[in-house]
Parts: sequence; C-alpha cells; structure tokens
Amino acid sequence: MAAAEIIKIVFFASLLAVLLLLFFIMIIVQYRNRYNHYIQEKLELQSQYNEALLQSQLETHESTLHQISEELHDNIGQLLSSTKMLLDVTGMNLNNTPDTFKTAEATLNKAIQDLRALSKSLNKEWLHQFNIVDNLKAETERINTAGTIHIQYTTSATYLPLQPEAQVMLFRIVQEALQNSIKHAHARDIAIQTSSTDERIIVTVEDDGIGINQDGKPLTGVGILNMQHRTKLLGGTIAWNRLPNRGTQVLITLPVQQENR
Repeated sequence: MAAAEIIKIVFFASLLAVLLLLFFIMIIVQYRNRYNHYIQEKLELQSQYNEALLQSQLETHESTLHQISEELHDNIGQLLSSTKMLLDVTGMNLNNTPDTFKTAEATLNKAIQDLRALSKSLNKEWLHQFNIVDNLKAETERINTAGTIHIQYTTSATYLPLQPEAQVMLFRIVQEALQNSIKHAHARDIAIQTSSTDERIIVTVEDDGIGINQDGKPLTGVGILNMQHRTKLLGGTIAWNRLPNRGTQVLITLPVQQENR
C-alpha cells in the first residue's frame, strides 16, 4: 500500500474519531442541559408546592388565631370585666380598703389590659394596620408615665418600609431590648432611634445601665436568643455594643421590604 493511501486512511480515521468524540460530547452536553432543566423544573415545582403548603398553613393559623382572639375578647374578657365590677362595688362598701384588696384590683386591671393587647395582636385586621412607629411612641409614653424610667424615641419617618408581620416582629425585638435595659441593666435613661434608607432599616436602643457581657462570656438567655432568632427571620443582623462610658447599645439592621398594604 502506498504511503499516500496510508496517510489518507489515517487522516480520515482521525477525522472520524474527532467527529465521533464531538458527537459524544454534544450528547453529553445535551443530556446535562436536559438534566439541569429537569432539576430546575423539579425545584420550581417543589418551591411552588412548599409555598402553597405554607400559604395553607398560614391561612389555617390565621383562622385559629382569629378564633382565639374572639374567644379572649368575648368570653374571658367579659369575665374579667365582670370580676372588676364586683371588686369596685365591694371596695365602695368597705370603710377601710386593705392594701391587699388594692393590689388585687390593680393586678386585675393589668390583666385586663394585657388580655386586650393580646386579643388585638391575634386579630388579622389589627395586624394589617400595625405601624411600628406609632406603637413605639405609645410604648415610650406608657413606660414614661410610671416616672421611674425616661425613654426618648426619635425617628426620621412616620413609618418603616416593612410588611406588617415584620413590623410586629421588630416591635417585639425592641420590647425585649427595653426589658433587658430595665430589668437586667437597671437603666434609668434609654434612647430609641429608627431610621431607613433605600436599602436598609436601622434601629438602635441605647441605655445608661450597668452594661452587658462584663465577663466576656457569650450572650445567652431566652430573651437574647429570641431577639437573635427573630432578627434572622427578618434577614437582618443584631449586635450588642458597649458604650464608651456606661451602658449598652443594641444595633439592629434589616433589609427594606416591599409593603403589601
């Protein structure tokens, strides 16, 4: 066989091998693309299923909470109010009202107020109307009325760009921070500040208390863990910083959310 024919055979054999290799590569790439597309569709269907399941669970949860809210308001609330009326009548018939009676009456009044607040918080309509700025102002006034602690609240807006559910959750975080400042840090002056930009929301709670984490140990406790968990659910961060002289700063940073009002 001539050398030219051998070269030609080798050339065509090599060309055929290259073409076969390219063919197999194309098949593999096409298979991978189809497989990736299948996985993507599967994930999307799973996500849609999870969203539908979550929505169903949320609707059931909201319905249950609404029923509990009505039960608290209509039945238990009425029972407590009737009990308060009986105490008022009894108090008017007593010449010298014992201190224990006054304490019981004050405790009952507090229970009625807490029950009303709880009933409102479980009501869906109340939730959709919730405004954290207004509620922080009301909370500040409520605590300042006692006269033992002074809280100053400043804000740069009349509302924060968060969905109502997120506003309630953020409000609970700030409430927990206030409780820590009052009960554990023994603060007397507290400053709350809220502000927002196009991308994020910043909330600070500063006090003049004894400070936290003096021994350098990690922050623990149910309240702290709840604050961290709620902040994480909102996609934000929370930090506890020591102030230069005395006290603690709680710094909460959250991403802005599109409101569904």
